[in-house]
Amino acid sequence: MINIEKLNSLKQGFVYLSRLLDYPQQSILTDDFVNEFKADYAETPSKDKLLNIIYKMQRYSLEELKTHYVSLFELNNRYTLYMSYYKMTDSRERGQLLAKLKMLYEMFGVRINGTEMSDYLPLMLEFLAFSDWRNDDRQQDLKLLFSVIEDGTYNLLENSKVQSEDIYFEIIKVVRAEFKSCLEEDSVQEGEMSNG
Repeated sequence: MINIEKLNSLKQGFVYLSRLLDYPQQSILTDDFVNEFKADYAETPSKDKLLNIIYKMQRYSLEELKTHYVSLFELNNRYTLYMSYYKMTDSRERGQLLAKLKMLYEMFGVRINGTEMSDYLPLMLEFLAFSDWRNDDRQQDLKLLFSVIEDGTYNLLENSKVQSEDIYFEIIKVVRAEFKSCLEEDSVQEGEMSNG
């Protein structure tokens, strides 16, 4: 079961995780980004780790980050930020899952603008940051989103063991830790059993 209060406390942090995992923009390399992150991101065990990752990213130029990002996620079949791709590739089931995710977003007041598929990790994180699910009776429907993120990030990290120290994979580890902290004990144990 999802701990909605815990999830709500991380809401603003999902904006930062999304921006760090999306195609690099100049704004993440500014002092303002760091200051806003320090002020807005909840005090979690991952906050300092994420701050160090931001500092590492800021040692690179925007062009260097873009080149690295493209070579990692766009020119490489091993890694993708489309979370259902690992299990379903381009199957019919994946199409159905993408449609369900899109309906979930709309159910909580978010419409996808642009061409990104509904299982794109930065988009999923933005959904959690900007949707209105706090007082909604259907909030446990977010389990679908959690399971897609859990499966996708697990498979992404399994594929990335050779490069696991890469800044982007470090951010994925933080995403997993933050999501795991939002699950009640019985759900965490069930998830560990299915991945173990």
